Amino acid sequence: MAAFLGMRGDGDWVTNQRPENWRQMIMLLYPNGSAPLTAILSMLGAESTDDPTYHWWTKDLPAQGGAVTNVFTDAGLSAAAATSEYAVNVTLYFQLAEAVADEFREGHQAMAQKGSDYNFAYVGKVTDVVKNGASSYIALRLLEAVTSTYPIDSTDFLDVIGNMNPEGATMPNAIAYDPVEFFNYTQIFRTPLSITRTARKTRLRTGDGYQEAKREALELHAIEMEKAFMFSVRSTGTGSNGKPERSTWGLRDFILTNATSNVSNYQTSPGFGGVSWTAAAGGIKWLNEKLEIIFRHGSNEKLGLIGNQGLLGLNRLAQADASINITPLTVSYGIRVLQWITPFGTLFLKTHPLMSHRQALRRDCMIIEPDKLKYRYIDDTFFVSDPQDRKNRNNSRDGTEEEFITEAGMELHHPKAFGYLSGLGLDGTTSA
Repeated sequence: MAAFLGMRGDGDWVTNQRPENWRQMIMLLYPNGSAPLTAILSMLGAESTDDPTYHWWTKDLPAQGGAVTNVFTDAGLSAAAATSEYAVNVTLYFQLAEAVADEFREGHQAMAQKGSDYNFAYVGKVTDVVKNGASSYIALRLLEAVTSTYPIDSTDFLDVIGNMNPEGATMPNAIAYDPVEFFNYTQIFRTPLSITRTARKTRLRTGDGYQEAKREALELHAIEMEKAFMFSVRSTGTGSNGKPERSTWGLRDFILTNATSNVSNYQTSPGFGGVSWTAAAGGIKWLNEKLEIIFRHGSNEKLGLIGNQGLLGLNRLAQADASINITPLTVSYGIRVLQWITPFGTLFLKTHPLMSHRQALRRDCMIIEPDKLKYRYIDDTFFVSDPQDRKNRNNSRDGTEEEFITEAGMELHHPKAFGYLSGLGLDGTTSA
């Protein structure tokens, strides 16, 4: 089976294949269990770190354009452009922010635009770029005539559409883009298990008591890591023992902080006040608008971790709108998902037990691209066995105390490729 959303391997556990670490053991035992994100991460890229604070850098697609403040006919920005016609080769001056001016250079072709009006499109060649704060401007020599039907003084956006150069010209100036720096912390996770000597020796109808305690500890360890990777906020401080204590940056806060346009709640979304979820102008319209934004960046395949009530809300839409087709699918390593082919890309839906378990999260959907996540660890999950035995006791404890330990966090790339939607299945409440 083909790899699923960047997961390594051929998609199946080969006969007698041994998981390479405890996290892959979680995947083997619980591919559809309480920690699907942790399980999926075990089959994605991982990298050790030698410091609890680690950094990474990302680059988005360059904007190559931006908002226009005013249009003038002179470089002094004193004579405003009129609604009149302008002939080919006339130079106009487009005032804009300095950050927008950084996107242009001499020799660029640029197109003046207004809103979403496709008829409003005037192309010219950039002949000068002046950077002076809010008074920065782009000098544009028109390559086509301007008509009074679409007056150029109402331009609100200038976009790079290419570059043009004369024969035998010298090399133009270069534009370079700096990457954006992010950082995160590793978090220390510890899950102990304790069993008395007598309990270990006692025969139970439910099986070996010690092995069950160990299995349960591993599952709880995975669940608590899962919750932190999803919902933790990044913090650092001092623990009760006077030593450093850190929490890692989880997906939800990462998305809310860095991709605000990709976050929405149907109940409070402007324009949907009082609109029923299943109405033609309700949930399906809202989802199409939000998914279009989320799918603008990154892959055309994404994974949605969703609560059971949120999935029920999507099912209600599918029953009301025949254009929605959500089908079950089993992908790599036995993971079961639902496939929704939207107009903008494929969204694989995975019901998340920990979201379904909490009332506040049951109608939420966290949309991610797993291959843009990297597991970073100082120490990957390991088991600390009790060194004591009958011949080597250093205290009076009559039993076994052991634990699972992980010190790790996530590296999260390109937040604009992610999204967080909530209120799925509920009617709009905010006034339109």
